[in-house]
Amino acid sequence: MPRQVLDGVVRPMQIRTESLTWQVAGDDVVVLDLAGSVYLKLNGSGRVLWESLAESCDEGALVTTLMQQYGIDEARAITDVAAFVKDLSNRGLLA
Repeated sequence: MPRQVLDGVVRPMQIRTESLTWQVAGDDVVVLDLAGSVYLKLNGSGRVLWESLAESCDEGALVTTLMQQYGIDEARAITDVAAFVKDLSNRGLLA
């Protein structure tokens, strides 16, 4: 699972704010990366994770949020969070 680690301490992650705009539209979050001219639409768990990352949090908090929100087991939540964070990181959307 990707982690922001400095001096052996896990640091909170956050959505990048520069050249990025997003809005809640109904049940979805619509993201526009102005730097890359990329549009992204998130629903369900993606929206929940995005909103958590907008406020800054670590992976453990994201896992807990999914478990509480959707009643899934820890292993599945860890897998889902890892995939989501990796995708955002690959897209350059994390600060």
